[in-house]
Amino acid sequence: MKSIKIPSLISSVVLNALSGLEGMEFTYLDRCPYCKGELRYHDNRKKRFATIIVDGKKKIINVLVTRYYCKNCGKLCYAMAPFYPNTKFGSPVIDLCMTLARVHPFNHSARILQEMGVVVDRGTIRNFFSRDIPEVSYAKIYGLPIPLSIFYLSDLSSKRQQSRLVTQEDILKVCGFPSKKELFKNE
Repeated sequence: MKSIKIPSLISSVVLNALSGLEGMEFTYLDRCPYCKGELRYHDNRKKRFATIIVDGKKKIINVLVTRYYCKNCGKLCYAMAPFYPNTKFGSPVIDLCMTLARVHPFNHSARILQEMGVVVDRGTIRNFFSRDIPEVSYAKIYGLPIPLSIFYLSDLSSKRQQSRLVTQEDILKVCGFPSKKELFKNE
C-alpha cells in the first residue's frame, strides 16, 4: 500500500482543533426540544468527540454533555453540543470525513484521515453518506478540502490552551450550530 503524504501543517491544525476540546462541557438547554417543557438536570454523559493518534497511540477525545429530564413529556434531552443527530463523532470529524469523501473513495479518505492522525474507518465514512448531514464550507489546502470548522476550532482550541475564555456557544457557532438567540428567536 502506497503511503499518502499529508503536510504537517494540515495534520497539526486538524489535531489541534480536535484535541483542544478535550473535557469541554456542554450544559446549555433551557427547555425541552420536543414539547418546550421545563427541564430538570439528570446527569452528565461523557461522549467521544474524536479518536486521534498521538505518539503512535490512539487517544479518545471526550466532551461532557449534560442530559436533562423533561418534567412535561418525560423525555431525556441532551444539551446543545457539536454532534449531528444520532452520530458518535463530533460534527467537525464528520465534516472532515464528508468533504474528503466527496472527492476521494471511502477507503482512500480513511487513509488520508489516518495520515492526518484521525481514526475513522471507511465503513463509518460510508455510513455518514446515508444520513442527512449538511454540506459545509471548506477551503482547499494543498489540494485537500478541509472544512472551515476545523480552522475555526483550531483557533478556539489555541485560545483555550492559553487559558482564555472559550464558551460552549463559541464552539457551537464555529461548528455551524445555531446560537441560543437564533434557536429561540421565533418564540
